[in-house]
Amino acid sequence: MLQAISIVGSLLCLAGGVYAFAMWRRQYVVLEMRDRLAALTQAGPAQAPVARRNILPEIERVLPAMLRRRLLQAGTHIDPTRLSLMAFGLAAAWIALVLVSGVLVAIVVCAVVLLAAFAIVDHLASRRMNALSACMSGFLDRVRQLLIVGNSLSVALARATQGSPPILVEFFSPTIRRIANGAGVAERVNQLADEIDLHELRLLGAAIETNLRFGGSLAAVLSNLIENIRRRSAVDREVRSNTSQIRASAWILALLPLVACAAVMVKNPDYVRYFIDTTTGNKLLIYAACSELVGAFLMRSIVRVNY
Repeated sequence: MLQAISIVGSLLCLAGGVYAFAMWRRQYVVLEMRDRLAALTQAGPAQAPVARRNILPEIERVLPAMLRRRLLQAGTHIDPTRLSLMAFGLAAAWIALVLVSGVLVAIVVCAVVLLAAFAIVDHLASRRMNALSACMSGFLDRVRQLLIVGNSLSVALARATQGSPPILVEFFSPTIRRIANGAGVAERVNQLADEIDLHELRLLGAAIETNLRFGGSLAAVLSNLIENIRRRSAVDREVRSNTSQIRASAWILALLPLVACAAVMVKNPDYVRYFIDTTTGNKLLIYAACSELVGAFLMRSIVRVNY
């Protein structure tokens, strides 16, 4: 029964990939025809070709908010056409695994691929957010200095962004363009803070909004904000130093079952066949995999410090 459900689901995924590819191909042909008609009917010199639009919806809109935020933090954009073609190939691989090796192997391979992709995105997002957080203190200090010499807030933000590291320029450039086109400074900064979920940006947005509403010296507020951010960074480094042994123990406990399983597979392959060929062994294998995932999640929650 489970194998039949898996095959039906794989065929549906395969059909969805074929349908998405057909829609993309049809839209591509239509845009090519429009480009040729525009080239024949224009009276002046040749113009740039019309930009091609994806007929497929933005995949990020249907994803959970947490996953959309992590993709934005990691600097990853999911192209609908490539994702559809990838789903087509994965569905074909899923069918081949189900028919050749069975449902259990296909489920394990699929789970490993999904977890590996999520782990890569999470690692990239964490590394980029740490780099952006490390740049915020210097960025706010440059904004404060520009405000002191008489620049407006929007000009100070734009000039401070120009001389900042590339990671900060990448995230702030759209916000600076919106502000230059007439958008509110506090609203755009708060929107960016909500999108990437950065503590320092939330503080900056709250400081700007409070200053615009009640007045006062924003440079003095930024000075206090910079001091608090630096103290927070010092506390964070101290906490990470004190919890390094706990994090190392968590890594060892998480990797020990996998290393032991690999050693048993190398030393005695017949012992491992019991978990693959028998129904009871399949249940035990699924239980072990679920326990490993739950244990890894709990240990990550314990050693992760949020304040």
